[in-house]
Amino acid sequence: MRKALGSLVIAASFVLASCAGGGGSGGAGGLAGPSGPAVMTLSAAAGDAQITFTFNTVSGATGYTLYYATAGGVTPFTGTPVPMTASPFTLPGLTNGTTYYAVATYTDAAGESAPSAQASATPQLPLTGSPYDPGWGSVVPTTVVSFTGTASQLEAAMNALTPGDKLEIANGTYNLTSKFNLDVQGTVAAPIWITPAPGATVTLNMTATQNVMNVGENSQTRYLCIRGLKINGTSHGVRFYNCTQVWFDGNEVFNVGGPGVTTNTFDTSYMYITRNDIHDTGGHGEGMYLGANGAAVIMSNSIIALNHVHDCYGTGPNAQGDGIEIKQGSWGNLVAENHVHDTNQPCILLYGTGGQAQNIVERNICYRCNDNAMQIQGECIVRNNLCISASASTFASQFHEANPTNIQVIHNTFINTSTAAKLSAWGGASNMVFANNACYSQSGSAISQTGGVSGVTFAGNVCVGTVGSGISGTIVGNGLSDFVNVSWNGTNTDAHLTAASACKSAASATHATTADLEGATRTAPHDAGCYED
Repeated sequence: MRKALGSLVIAASFVLASCAGGGGSGGAGGLAGPSGPAVMTLSAAAGDAQITFTFNTVSGATGYTLYYATAGGVTPFTGTPVPMTASPFTLPGLTNGTTYYAVATYTDAAGESAPSAQASATPQLPLTGSPYDPGWGSVVPTTVVSFTGTASQLEAAMNALTPGDKLEIANGTYNLTSKFNLDVQGTVAAPIWITPAPGATVTLNMTATQNVMNVGENSQTRYLCIRGLKINGTSHGVRFYNCTQVWFDGNEVFNVGGPGVTTNTFDTSYMYITRNDIHDTGGHGEGMYLGANGAAVIMSNSIIALNHVHDCYGTGPNAQGDGIEIKQGSWGNLVAENHVHDTNQPCILLYGTGGQAQNIVERNICYRCNDNAMQIQGECIVRNNLCISASASTFASQFHEANPTNIQVIHNTFINTSTAAKLSAWGGASNMVFANNACYSQSGSAISQTGGVSGVTFAGNVCVGTVGSGISGTIVGNGLSDFVNVSWNGTNTDAHLTAASACKSAASATHATTADLEGATRTAPHDAGCYED
């Protein structure tokens, strides 16, 4: 069914009641209804090659009939009849990608009722899942809401969404002129989706001095997916407030006057920030600013994966320009397979968790940073990353609101014109491991240390450059000839190993990961660095 509602058109399984005609003897075909109550409702939920219809039961009814077709305006005269034995009723054997329209009737002693309002749904294959997507990410929307209104109407359209709704926004640039809030609540079985219409390009452009979008500022927002939008404006891109189970996927955030994505004003959990292109940020300039200083706000159990974050330099006297920054106290987060480059401050920066569950940073590629390419303070597993920098240190671990603790740095490739890896205040810290890394310096330190390394485990590291006092068990590399095509400044980044690479078979089996940066299985004798060749 499609129903006009202001500037909206609502499709699919919106449930309406349709009153039957007057009494009388009735007859087949739904032209007249039996005496007494004659109200029939119908809703439709799409699945894989099937649709599940839900209808109301009517006292005294002896049967229910579904009439369906592939064209709108279906009636009992034009639709294919199918008896429905119980609600819900599943109609199998349908074609994925084809929209089906249906009405339903009931029969009692007086005859067949008038038909329900029309419902429609489009069967489709389940979405191909990713380990970084939420568990509810393959749920098929039950209602499609087509938005064709103006920028001033868009906020209300979004906030009118209910569980199972999918808002498809018509092609265009929507120039927003005032604060834009989004506060909606889906469920795990019926999330809410906001996307462009098929084939459309949708740009949200904030012209006022406001964030382009605030999500969850007024009430908790949950089970929401925002996908495929272009977002730019004069302040922050998207600021998430009281949010849990929110998926921000495949959007482009660019040319904003502040950080691209922030979660720094309210605790958040189970955030999924995936496949976004975030670039050309202004103000403080972080691509992502997650959590807040001093653990005043934390983000937990969240996934930041498959994003392209670049050209984050910020503007003005307070410019910082980190790529992905997770603040002190945030815990249990996964930062994986992100491509981060051309930033002013670290491409990836994580503080500690304050004793909570470790964060994991793995399979990221970082290069061309004006600071440490990757900086980790505490409680973190760092594995299978490729980082190249011509500034500061490629990898740095140091005091940053707290001393380093509980850090395992394994199977990474760190390349720098000066210091490849800088370990500060690691001595005496608990559960510190630095193993199977390729640390290459053009004219400085492969691994430097200050504050001692007492109690730190070192094994299987291949180094070019000087090695700090007390760091044992390193293997001398040959230089950049150990890699297929790498430059010291990050212009070239192919760090796969050459046949004669010193990293071949150099890793410690005790600390070997099961797979490398590309997911290839590591086999003994294991290679050092981020790639197993």
